[in-house]
Amino acid sequence: MWELRSPNKAIRMTVGRNAEGELGYAVERNGRAVIEQSKLGFESDLENFATAFRFIKETRAIVDETYSLPAGKKAVYDNHANEMSLQFACGAYTFVLCARAYDDGAAFRYQVLSDIEQPMQVIREATNFALAETYDDLWLQHLNSSYEATYDHTGWEDKAGRDYGMPSLFHADNGGWVMLTEAQVYNTNGSYCSSHLRGAGGRSLSLEFAPEEMGRPLSCKLPFSSPWRVIVATDDLNELVNTTINYNLNPPSAIEDTSWIKPGRCLWGWWEYMNSAQLYTEQKRYVDYAAGVGFEGLTVDADWDITWLKELCDYAHSKGIVVWLWSAMQYIDTPETAREKIALWASCGVDGLKVDFFQNDSQHTMRQYEMIAEVMTEHRLMINFHGATKCMGEGRTWPNFLTAEGILGLEHYMWSGLPDAEHNCTVPFTRNVLGPMDYTPTGFSNKNRNTTLAHQMALSVVYESGAAHIAASIYYLEAWRGTDFLRRMKPAYDEVKVLSGYPGHHAAILRRSGEEWLIGCITNEAMIVRLKMDFLPEGEFAAEVYEDDSSGEMMKVRRCTVTSETVIELPLKKSGGAGIYIAKEISPLPKGIESGYMSGERSEYLAQEAQTRQGSEPVEYENDQQAVLLNLNGRLVFSVKTPAEPQTVRLFYAAKEPWKVRISDGINQVEMDMPQSGSVKIFMTRDVVFPFSGGENALSIERIAGSVPALEKIHIIDNKPQPELYVPVGQGILSGGAEFVLDASGGEKVTGLGNGGELKFDSVMLPKDGYYLMRFDYCAGESRDLSVEVNGGAHTYRTNLHTTDGWDFPTWSIKDQREIRIRMQAGKNTLRLYNDQGRAAHIYGFAITADE
Repeated sequence: MWELRSPNKAIRMTVGRNAEGELGYAVERNGRAVIEQSKLGFESDLENFATAFRFIKETRAIVDETYSLPAGKKAVYDNHANEMSLQFACGAYTFVLCARAYDDGAAFRYQVLSDIEQPMQVIREATNFALAETYDDLWLQHLNSSYEATYDHTGWEDKAGRDYGMPSLFHADNGGWVMLTEAQVYNTNGSYCSSHLRGAGGRSLSLEFAPEEMGRPLSCKLPFSSPWRVIVATDDLNELVNTTINYNLNPPSAIEDTSWIKPGRCLWGWWEYMNSAQLYTEQKRYVDYAAGVGFEGLTVDADWDITWLKELCDYAHSKGIVVWLWSAMQYIDTPETAREKIALWASCGVDGLKVDFFQNDSQHTMRQYEMIAEVMTEHRLMINFHGATKCMGEGRTWPNFLTAEGILGLEHYMWSGLPDAEHNCTVPFTRNVLGPMDYTPTGFSNKNRNTTLAHQMALSVVYESGAAHIAASIYYLEAWRGTDFLRRMKPAYDEVKVLSGYPGHHAAILRRSGEEWLIGCITNEAMIVRLKMDFLPEGEFAAEVYEDDSSGEMMKVRRCTVTSETVIELPLKKSGGAGIYIAKEISPLPKGIESGYMSGERSEYLAQEAQTRQGSEPVEYENDQQAVLLNLNGRLVFSVKTPAEPQTVRLFYAAKEPWKVRISDGINQVEMDMPQSGSVKIFMTRDVVFPFSGGENALSIERIAGSVPALEKIHIIDNKPQPELYVPVGQGILSGGAEFVLDASGGEKVTGLGNGGELKFDSVMLPKDGYYLMRFDYCAGESRDLSVEVNGGAHTYRTNLHTTDGWDFPTWSIKDQREIRIRMQAGKNTLRLYNDQGRAAHIYGFAITADE
């Protein structure tokens, strides 16, 4: 028998050989069994590397190094282990079992040595994991191609023959924790597939190949190395969360200059408006907001347009904002397409790619991960894999690999009642242990939200991600007090610590950056969490505590002084949460460039300071926030002073259902439909461009229909709203079978475009030469292309109008918009709309605005 101990002697791994020459192993922690006697080896077409082993020699080594990544759990990763390599003869081949013992676990892999390259088929692994008798609490995820499923708290009953993804978590009645996973899989030139676990009876789990392999052997070659099989074994959850074994088992990065890798908080318009990436102006607003509040990035999701991509990147970079761009994996799934398109997008200034829809654990797909990652790295692009497999430590090899999905995250509210608080309280101790998790936290506008707002806010600190995508739209974030907590977050942290928690029950996670501390707390059931501040150095510190109000829909904020002796008591609601920011002193909120949508040229007017009219009713909330309810015929009048030009009036309001506003200064009047915020306590913003007559005015804000809103305040902003020329389709000339029709509401649209059907406009008058944005109003039950020919072919642009029904059943009654950037001339312009590759969407009209 061979024995391997960790540097601190806590972990002991033993390897034995029976009379048939079969190898087995066992793992202990502090003298207690973790993994009982389990099998080793694999079968191949060259030899059965699971039996008849003849010992040759043993070698020992010490692994002792540290390294840092641009983003991750902590500033410094310690890779400290004792290594044992056991060499055996097996038939005509030399087999090596390489094992490592870390202070928080053990790992092993198989190698077959060879001086020449030779093909080999790996048929199956004999590897299994027989958990010790005390490990009767399990958190297992039923195998799912996207790893977007819950980790269910269960026992050993009925597990035989069922497949489960990794990581898998086990808890012993003596307090110990075990996690099973693997490492170094998709940065090895597709040499293996991603594997999973299958119940093998009793407390045993076997290692199985990806279901996409359909039982076929893996195509490998000699010399051969398998992925690492990883057993994390810790005494507590803080040790578990801090493990970096899977990273340590991957090769070091070859990237010397990592200055271009920029982690941080990213805004993401998809959650609130699925087709937001179709609009250049909308993405610019998100850039403006990110820059204004001190965030670092923007992610432009599906259906962006190449006509304005470079201009958007230039605009973002001028404000210090990085741009992530979405792409389906299928667009870049070969080396040829990857090199062509990734080079193009990089030349436009894109900083990172969110590559989606892998959803496959096969050997072929592992090769695609590496190919895409390598091409992205060549072009200095950051990596976010979606619809993806579990993290397996490859972020060490690619430090630009900042986040990945492989998690049932917030987007699932779009089509289900998950995630819930139990799931949210489980994944800090399962999926997030393995690496960054693009859950897209902090979203609360959905009607099926099942947690409090403080719970949602805290997720952004509880979860680790190098690109922390905030799901809530800018229209909620600007009006929400919880945003102040998000603004205290850091792009990367020096330390993580579990202050309190249990999978599925609650989690209180601390992240430190220098001498600033952020704590996120979430819970499933209502409870009181008492957090010791014993992590603080000597002296007094200021704490800002963000908590739920009694409804769970508003944030209360309080400040207090704390020392290392302090215990902060947090009464958490069911599915609730809280956040704490601690520093030597509470400094002003960070911010950046205030321009465009976030122009600092603004005046604020509080609703309770306005003149109220009949139907207006002041209201004050638990968190001291004040507003005025605009009941039947409710109206407020603000005394304002403005220049004689269009200005933006930004309303801060809460409304359970949509409503309609009328704004008037006695000369001009604008009416506008206002969306619901989802609750009478959840505030949002909406902009109205108003043509002020100039000077001192009495500006009236009146509800004329719909739900009763609570108006908190208005801002009048000089952000130079652009005038637009709107052209309805009725002004065009049809040919080729296209026709005008009326929709159910009486709106005129053109159908039958494409396959010869065309719509022409002979006289679109513009004031000057230059680039303009062309915004289409359309509806589409499926995504369809459209070509726009300008001035007889001087310029031709091709775009795609994405389906307007989202994830619903295809329908042709929902309107949406898309913008392209085109070059036009002063005076008269001609436009031709057509599609020579099929049918086009239904068009209502288009707006033209100068791109300035």
